[in-house]
Amino acid sequence: MKMECEALRNAREYYLAELIVNQDRENIYRYSKAVSEYLKNAALAPYKGGKLYPCGRNINTYSKNADIAVRPEYSYTLFANMELLKKKCPEAHEFMEKEHFEKVAPIFTPHTVGGAGYTHSFINYRRILKDGLIGYEKRVSALPDGDFKDAMLVLLEGIEAYRQRCISYLSEINADPALIRALSRVPMHSPENIYEAIVAWNFVYYIDGCDDIGGLDRGLYPYWKGEDIRPWIRELYENIDENDAWSMPLGPDYNELTVQLIDACHSIRRPSIQLLVTDDMPDEVWQAAYRSLASGCGQPALYNWKLFKREINRRLPEVTEEDVKFLAFGGCTETMIEGLSNVGSDDAGINTALIFDEFMRGKLAAYDSFDSFLGGYLTETEKVIAETCDILEAYRKTRAKFRPQPIRTLFIDDCIDKMTDFNAGGARYNWSVMNVAGLINVIDSMVVIKKLIFDEKAYTPEEFIEKLDGRDPEFLLKCARVPKHGNDDAEVSEIAARISERVYSEFERHTCTPGGKYFAVSNQFTTYEFAGLCVNATPDGRDKGEPLCDSCSAIYGRDKMGPTAMLSSVASLNLPKVLGTPVTNIRIAKKNIPTLLKPLVKGFFEMGGMQLQVTSASKEELLDALKRPEKHENLIVRIGGYSEYFNRLTDPLKKTVIERTEY
Repeated sequence: MKMECEALRNAREYYLAELIVNQDRENIYRYSKAVSEYLKNAALAPYKGGKLYPCGRNINTYSKNADIAVRPEYSYTLFANMELLKKKCPEAHEFMEKEHFEKVAPIFTPHTVGGAGYTHSFINYRRILKDGLIGYEKRVSALPDGDFKDAMLVLLEGIEAYRQRCISYLSEINADPALIRALSRVPMHSPENIYEAIVAWNFVYYIDGCDDIGGLDRGLYPYWKGEDIRPWIRELYENIDENDAWSMPLGPDYNELTVQLIDACHSIRRPSIQLLVTDDMPDEVWQAAYRSLASGCGQPALYNWKLFKREINRRLPEVTEEDVKFLAFGGCTETMIEGLSNVGSDDAGINTALIFDEFMRGKLAAYDSFDSFLGGYLTETEKVIAETCDILEAYRKTRAKFRPQPIRTLFIDDCIDKMTDFNAGGARYNWSVMNVAGLINVIDSMVVIKKLIFDEKAYTPEEFIEKLDGRDPEFLLKCARVPKHGNDDAEVSEIAARISERVYSEFERHTCTPGGKYFAVSNQFTTYEFAGLCVNATPDGRDKGEPLCDSCSAIYGRDKMGPTAMLSSVASLNLPKVLGTPVTNIRIAKKNIPTLLKPLVKGFFEMGGMQLQVTSASKEELLDALKRPEKHENLIVRIGGYSEYFNRLTDPLKKTVIERTEY
């Protein structure tokens, strides 16, 4: 075994070698030692001449480390290229089969939409800056002896070695002296100025693997003395964008940095900025939002601070009044508490359209009333949710036992104080959010069935399905004339309320390991295309295999009665039940943003809206981008819970964005 591990190290498999050699130690030590050795040895990304380092791709995905088969990963603990590993070392491949696939049961469900046991998170940037890593070392050193203490110490040793490697590299290439001086102090010590604070923040962001960037306005403010930090922040954003990375909450306590942070994001897709909107949000913050959205970046998305806070207080009473101020939305937009929580992030999914498709085709003829048919569908959906929660529970239990997360155990409270791994319950708050896909397709389809089969008796169930699958033009025209979600139709909204209440409520009946409950999220980013591939034609108008709805909004251009009617329809979906965040997309012409946005947001939030995000690219721009993509490389749209470059979308997804109503 010793010789084998030496061979692995020679093959640059530093991480895997430590997993093998330390099998007699607890898992938290084994994985911490593996991360530490990886940080000490993996290739550094090149310096690009700016004011921040690391930069570019993070150490886990940098191309010169692509020949390393097993590497750290911020969600699943590790990434394993099993095909590459089998070529490099068959014996180690056999070990990883057991370590990676047999111990931690994978999630298999036809309803997975988005993540499958995925976990975005926010490390506690504020505490890291305040205490410095020296403070963390003191806290860990005070713990009782044992594998947990050794794990955290060896991890800190690896982080320090990585920092020293960065400093040596920058010195060798004569990089910016101010950057070298800053990295010589931070993050070991607390920053002495705002530049050092940003350098430290960027450094630990890379250590975490480039996930969520955290609340920069609340975290950097103690170090700010009136400087214009936008150039440094823009460089930080470019690092985030290059790593396809994630989220940054702003507010609800605004300060001068809030505006600068919004101003710095013009015409760039990441980070996903989540602006917590209060009743008295200052006009200068609104104006900054108008400017940014008009630049075409889709930032910021707007969140109903009062309603999120109310629902967290009601359903998560363990979250203190002080901690709820650090409300954040990881990944696309999954609700969590910055620096203090472990939240399963799109942990699994429920494809409600797939359930509907199977139920309609198998059971529609068995019902003699719409209410009984709807009730049967909802009972079947609740059954699928329960089954999926059970599958996810099995995964979460094995993950808690066998798959620690060293970096997050070190940097998220209260793992050190509890001496407990992040995945095993060390974080202060634990819950999970599960993605609900296809619900608007189900609502619109249910209205068609009610109208054409049960009210008008225009078709028998058998005729209905035959004409649906045969794409009969007269039949499809009748379906299209039935009212749809997005137009403030009373009957549609009543059915939407009934369906959403039952579906969203079912999640909360289940508890999750290592604590807490499951909550719904409606956040179908690019996955709504793939979720539709397995679904036959549905009565709402989509054909077999076409994309499903994008979260909670009206389906691509079906909203004909104006933005207020569309948002009123969305509000009928029992949105406060979707504590994981119900995403609502709207397209507003750039010239109309200063006059439309604020009243629409305030009205929507008063009706119970939780979140609103804006695409400002016009239909003309989008159509031109189809013809001449090279002219629109930086054209950005909102899709699901984040911004994406239009050219990166598949053709079916581009079509859905183009067909959205523009206000």
